[in-house]
Amino acid sequence: MVETRRGTISPSTPSTRGPLRGIILASTGQDVNRCVNCAHCDRFDLPDMDLTFGEIIQAAARDDPVALTNSTLWCCDDLLLFCSICTNKIDIPSVILALQREAELRGLAPEEQP
Repeated sequence: MVETRRGTISPSTPSTRGPLRGIILASTGQDVNRCVNCAHCDRFDLPDMDLTFGEIIQAAARDDPVALTNSTLWCCDDLLLFCSICTNKIDIPSVILALQREAELRGLAPEEQP
């Protein structure tokens, strides 16, 4: 069980789908290994975000499960409208949407709160 600001996330089973970097690359064409942690995308912030976009991208590059279990994935939809391609040409909204889909496929998406 993983606690987030929006509720508890209960993983169904460990994934055998492969590393996050490969999944993101295959579904979006974006290589998260290009992220050099420049903090350019960290200027986008909302009160409910527990990680910055840069931290999420770095976690995905390391295949760290926190890339799929953070509350930022589920509170940043409006912010993605203003976020564009980073200085290293990573399409941040595409990466975030791919991680949301992967979290749903792995059973890691939080249940909707009433």
